[in-house]
Amino acid sequence: MDLAVTPAPLIAFDKVSKFYGRGEATIRALDQIDLAISAGEFVSIMGPSGSGKSTAMNIIGGLDIPSSGEFLFQGVPTSDFSREQRTLLRRHMLGFVFQGFNLLARTSAVENVELPLVYRGMAHKERRERATAALAQVGLAGREGHTTQELSGGQQQRVAIARAIVTDPAVLLADEPTGNLDTKTSTEIMELITRLNRDNGITVIMVTHEEDIAAYGSRLLRFTDGHLVSDEPNLERASHAAGSR
Repeated sequence: MDLAVTPAPLIAFDKVSKFYGRGEATIRALDQIDLAISAGEFVSIMGPSGSGKSTAMNIIGGLDIPSSGEFLFQGVPTSDFSREQRTLLRRHMLGFVFQGFNLLARTSAVENVELPLVYRGMAHKERRERATAALAQVGLAGREGHTTQELSGGQQQRVAIARAIVTDPAVLLADEPTGNLDTKTSTEIMELITRLNRDNGITVIMVTHEEDIAAYGSRLLRFTDGHLVSDEPNLERASHAAGSR
């Protein structure tokens, strides 16, 4: 009899809770969350302010730890990880894209993209080649020497995405990636992120307040008051994709 082994989810929450404060002042940012995300998924996360969605993202990103329960990455429990181990997880497995770009001012695009490779101790020639290739992948070939002040908002976000993918991460964590962009530029950025998910196989987990941006994901999670209240295939994606063709 063929007993196939089902691979562990890339990311899993096992009754994860996160509390802040004590006694009557305790805030339950997350309350007994069970969640599994497989490699290659594009998951959108929505919810009002204070719903727990950002706390969940911070735990996935190794920026916070649960008060109880277990966060597993590739089937490995992380509750006993040291600060250094969480840093290594972020450095080698995760890429981050933020609403505010978080680029170094008066620094060239290629130098911004190189930063994660500097932290890895990679030699200058190799990291320059990889950063240049990452910029080309996001449509910024020829702009390597431009500083952030010389780039539009959409181009700055492309630099931030190039910086996030230059390490070949397993997961791209995007926190309101279009929050500072106009509609046209937002569409361009989301099409880029969708292509990275589809063609490169990068797992994308994205927090957004905007329904039309969430529609790019293949799965939609909704948080309310620290609870995961909905976890469903994103039916809007099919119609969204059809309308964009």
